[in-house]
Formats: sequence, C-alpha cells, structure tokens
Amino acid sequence: MTVSTITETTSTKRPLRLRIIGLTALGFCVIGYAGFAAAFFALKAGYITTATCFAIAGVFGVMGEAGLWVGAACLGLGIYTRRREKFARWGARLKSLFGRAS
Repeated sequence: MTVSTITETTSTKRPLRLRIIGLTALGFCVIGYAGFAAAFFALKAGYITTATCFAIAGVFGVMGEAGLWVGAACLGLGIYTRRREKFARWGARLKSLFGRAS
C-alpha cells in the first residue's frame, strides 16, 4: 500500500465525521451556556428561586463545558489528521529523494 492510497482512505472518512461531531458538540456548548445565562436572568427577574437557579445553571453549565471540550478536541483532531497526512506525503517524497541519491 502506498502513501497516496493510505491518505485517500483516511482523509475522506475521518475528518468529516470528526467535523460533524465537533460542530454538534459546539452547538451543545452554545445551548448550555445560553441556558446557564438564562437561569441567572430568570433568577434576577424573580421567576425562579435560588436553589432552582443553581440546579438549572449547574446542569446547563456542565453541558456547555462538555460541549466546549468535546468540540475543541474533535475539531483539533481533524486539523491534526490533515496536517499529519501532509507531513507523511512530504516525508515520503523526501525519503524517495534521498533513496535515489544513495
């Protein structure tokens, strides 16, 4: 198996799936932080009690943080995968270049 066949099979499936998971997780991050802020606005407006506010804000805060970390990890891993494939192609070219010289 050559480097080009390896990069073609991995680059078409993995980053797209990781990108979808990452963007979905960042969507949960936005929803989580919006719910967190909404809970405190509802407390200030007097719609809910303090205990209820902290319970709701805690759940939404954890959801926002989890979405942030998972989204950043997936999107970062997708970038790393593409860069790794480019370095593998570059390294194969370099190896073949030096292989001919010796």
